Amino acid sequence: MMLSKARCILFTAACFMSACTQPVPGVLTLAPAGMRISGTNTPRPDGTLAMAADCIAESEVYVDAGTVTITVTASASMPDHALTLELWFAGTSVGSRRVQSTDPTALAFHSRASASGPVAIRLVVHADPPGSTAAGMLEVEKVVITEP
Repeated sequence: MMLSKARCILFTAACFMSACTQPVPGVLTLAPAGMRISGTNTPRPDGTLAMAADCIAESEVYVDAGTVTITVTASASMPDHALTLELWFAGTSVGSRRVQSTDPTALAFHSRASASGPVAIRLVVHADPPGSTAAGMLEVEKVVITEP
C-alpha cells in the first residue's frame, strides 16, 4: 500500500516538474502609435498609425535567443497607391512587402536573435515604385512579436 502511494506521489511530482519546464511561447503586441516615429504620420487614439512614404516607426523589445516572427498587420489607405513596408530587426533588414490591399493584411517576417536581450524593431515605409510620390498612407494596425 505504501509503495503504490509513493509511486503515485512520485508520478504526480514528475508530471508537475515536466509541466514547469516546458517553455511558454512569448507573444508581444505593440501599438504602432506608441512607437518612436519620424516622418509624416498620423497616430490614432486606438493605437493604430498611418505612415506616409519615408516614415519610420521603431521600438526596442526584449527577445530570447532563437527564432522570432514579427507579424505586421497593415493596409493601404487607397487601393491605387501601394506602398512598401520594410522591416528591420536588430539593425538588419529582414525583408519588405508591397501593400496594396485596403483590407488589413498580416505580413509575416522571420528572423533569428543571436542572443537574449533588447533589440530594435524598425518599420520603414517606401514609395512604390521607389522614387515616386505616393499620396496614400500605410495604415498599420499592430505589430506582433512571437517566439516559439
